[in-house]
Amino acid sequence: MKKWITVSLLLLVFLAGLAALATASEDNLNIPVKKLYSAPLDGSNQIYEIPVEVVLLDISEDGNWYKVKISYGVGPFSYTFVGWTHIPVSDIRSQRQEEASEVATLLKE
Repeated sequence: MKKWITVSLLLLVFLAGLAALATASEDNLNIPVKKLYSAPLDGSNQIYEIPVEVVLLDISEDGNWYKVKISYGVGPFSYTFVGWTHIPVSDIRSQRQEEASEVATLLKE
């Protein structure tokens, strides 16, 4: 049971990081992550609603660390965790941009 909760929390933290990509330019970072969609497009189908509250609180300067709050309840007990998680989104984005520019350079030749 503890492993399942731990894995679920890590997955939710990862999802919170992904949600930060779409809204990184906004000043208000109190962003709830509750719904999973089939594609990263407006109007795509909702496939799951997370029964846990996940809120993005802050993003580090380099864009690779995300501060999240995770809350959930089991019976009469409720749990809240606030902490930082490392999701190298900025590194991955810059790597993809470099690869795209290399391909564009090769196509021009």
